[in-house]
Amino acid sequence: MRKAIIRAILLGIAVTLAMPLFAGGGRQADSDTIRLGYVGALTGDTAHWGQAGLNGMILAAEMVNAAGGVLGKQIQIFGEDGRGDPQDSVNALNRLLDVHRVVAVLGTNFSSCNIPMAPIATARRTPLVATAATNDLVTVDANGNLHPFSFRLTFVDSFQGRKMAEYVFDRRGARTAAIIINQADSYSTGISRHAIAGFTEKGGTIVANEAAQSGDRDFRAQLTRIVHANPDVFFIPWVFNDVALIARQARELGFQGLIAGFDGFDSPQLPALAEGALEGSIYSSRAGFALPEARAFGEQYRARFNIDLETEILFGHDGLMWLVQAINEAGSFDPVAIRDRLETTTHFSGLLGTMAIDTTTHNPQRDLGIFQIRGNDNVFVELYR
Repeated sequence: MRKAIIRAILLGIAVTLAMPLFAGGGRQADSDTIRLGYVGALTGDTAHWGQAGLNGMILAAEMVNAAGGVLGKQIQIFGEDGRGDPQDSVNALNRLLDVHRVVAVLGTNFSSCNIPMAPIATARRTPLVATAATNDLVTVDANGNLHPFSFRLTFVDSFQGRKMAEYVFDRRGARTAAIIINQADSYSTGISRHAIAGFTEKGGTIVANEAAQSGDRDFRAQLTRIVHANPDVFFIPWVFNDVALIARQARELGFQGLIAGFDGFDSPQLPALAEGALEGSIYSSRAGFALPEARAFGEQYRARFNIDLETEILFGHDGLMWLVQAINEAGSFDPVAIRDRLETTTHFSGLLGTMAIDTTTHNPQRDLGIFQIRGNDNVFVELYR
């Protein structure tokens, strides 16, 4: 198991053992409001994602409140800054529970943050809904035991990694692959493991398997080995700002093959940052703003906040609306009752599409969206089942 995952697990154990257990019943709705929380990176290099998720949640809450609220009460949103850091995210979750007394929490989009947050949600008996956190250990522990209060809106690394590997093998004819892994990031290590397994199980060959870590700026040593291996496809399972740098350096060294990635590519800033190095590359993510309802919400969002669109906006909306659905179905603001309805969700329709929840893993069943970078645009290609 990779070091980042181990650190996240140990952090969750440490902070959980240090706190008392609380029943959920003490944090129900005030006389006229229902309190919901959000944890995300509201400052720092990835603040555009955290701010997008919080704003999407706020806009959705405003729409629900304008229509009469939920069970006759108005929704009040409290956002706390996790800065994309595991310890800061744990602290943010505790502030939401101790200071703001929320009954449910949405966030984050980082697996390394949600892994230590999950046991806290269980100890505090409060539903925690991750947005784009894809590592399997967000909802289950290392032994496969369910975190009963931890959920997610996105597909998991095992699904996305294997399906994308299957896609490039079956649809793009790739038979050899190279990969560079961020060994300091649980998202990258997790999705890489499953992509490698999926590709080799289809009959493909991994001709280069390289590693680096967050903060590195020069990848030329690893990329030189990849270029010499001449793979049909080069997987870059990193987040977009690092992807752009790696892709530029790979092209400078002469790599001419297909570059493929995952939802870490999913930012409108990526094509410009890559300066043409990712032209024609493909990646997997949610369908996002390719769906009509999502586009319409995006226009409302742009008019309300005057900010460029990010897919995390849709996670903020869908997370809020899923919690509202669960509260309405439970007929209660009790956190445990909300958790029970989230777990038994057989149909939720949101801006990211429809989903049902696997009661044994708390993972949603969704379609995989395939995108291609063309010019300065991330172009939706198809849904892949």
